[in-house]
Amino acid sequence: MRFYTSGLNHECASLDQTEEFALSPEDQEALYDNLSLSEGAEVVILSTCNRTEAYLYGTEADVRQVEAMLGQAAGKGWPSDAAFRVRDESAVRHLLQVTSGLRSLVLGDSQIFAQVKAAYERAVDAGAVHSLMHRLLHTAFRASKRVSSETALEQGAASVSTAAVEMARQDLEAYARTTSFVETDVALVGAGKMGRLALQALTEEPLQSLTVVNRSSDRARELALAYDGTTRPWRHRHDAVGAADLVFVATGAPDPILHASALPAQDDAPSTLIVDIAMPRNVDPAVADRSGYRLYDLDDLQAWTEGVQEQRADAVPEAESICEELLEDFVTWVFHQQALEPAIQAIRNTFDTIREQEVERHAHRTDMNREEVDRLTKSIMQKLLAVPIVRLKNVDPDSIDFVQGIELLHALFAPSDDPPRRSLPEASEDDRPNLVDAPSRCPYLTHDPATDGAEDQHLQHALNLQAEAHDDSQEAPGSAE
Repeated sequence: MRFYTSGLNHECASLDQTEEFALSPEDQEALYDNLSLSEGAEVVILSTCNRTEAYLYGTEADVRQVEAMLGQAAGKGWPSDAAFRVRDESAVRHLLQVTSGLRSLVLGDSQIFAQVKAAYERAVDAGAVHSLMHRLLHTAFRASKRVSSETALEQGAASVSTAAVEMARQDLEAYARTTSFVETDVALVGAGKMGRLALQALTEEPLQSLTVVNRSSDRARELALAYDGTTRPWRHRHDAVGAADLVFVATGAPDPILHASALPAQDDAPSTLIVDIAMPRNVDPAVADRSGYRLYDLDDLQAWTEGVQEQRADAVPEAESICEELLEDFVTWVFHQQALEPAIQAIRNTFDTIREQEVERHAHRTDMNREEVDRLTKSIMQKLLAVPIVRLKNVDPDSIDFVQGIELLHALFAPSDDPPRRSLPEASEDDRPNLVDAPSRCPYLTHDPATDGAEDQHLQHALNLQAEAHDDSQEAPGSAE
């Protein structure tokens, strides 16, 4: 199995395509329910206004299945010509950079962190995430927080909403000869998160007036009250738009809610600027051809943000370096876990085989309680293995030739009839070690006097757990008194 990232986003597809494949939370939950991936596969689906992507640990067949399901949810085939697919380090790097805002439409977008976190939580609820993706997503969250605190990537307009406000400000300067909203009548259609963020950016200075329109009149009143505005009924939304100088549209509607034919006619000057920051688009594109109206959507915002990206370009190398550092940490952890597991399992299997053989050898004794002996010997075996396994898991891979060390462990503990991965040279009779030659501390393990106390605590904790397990077995029904 490998790590894959596959999907559509603003970097490789048009707005029409990303809009067609956008998934609601309910769509994503249904997709998880219908997936039937390989045993051990894990997946997280992310769908925002600018991307629909799958982050997956599994086989290539699993990737094809996820892509087919994304196409099925959109009611069409998966657009392989427009979509992208990367694997291994490139797949992990993509997720880290997406979560950090390096691949957002607005470079440094602060909203993407919450969107990835929500997607992760949805996947967890669906049972689609296990140890590897848990670790990967938390690594991505660490990358985002470090990029935010250690670089200037988020300076200025750091989200689609705030960037839309800045774009509108520049447009008003060109058309109305003003960079201030003090003399601007503003209308907001949609009282959701995107609209609220736009209002936060707008109201850093006073507005001439604010009108809020929303399907839920209660939510409209609540938002208007918070920003000293008024409301209009949903059925009068076109009139509210026609009366404003600047309109932001951001609802969760799946189809356009503003239509050219329903807007009131008006002279070319002054004209109304409409900024559609919703996905799917909430404004009929024909509005742009209606006299007295100017329309911007996410495609226009992408073109405008190229200038913002240039301003933030200086922070990109430092942000990418943070992502690379955490990518390296994650890859090291993955190889560490994957290399350790077969060796640990070989150790446990070998000890358990010996235990079973010895129990079986004495099974003929009439005074022997087989069930109690099994419990007792398993407890002893677990105690014996607790210390070396805990220490083995805490080994720093950089402190030894890790691959050779793991192969050595596997060869030492594997059953005699198990073909070795690598033949181990046997020492001559004279070179075979005696007990007096044994070092006081295993040279393959990291020794740091400053951390010895912590390591001993970990080992004692492991032994305590094993002792508790043994005590429980003593109290189990049917145990000998």
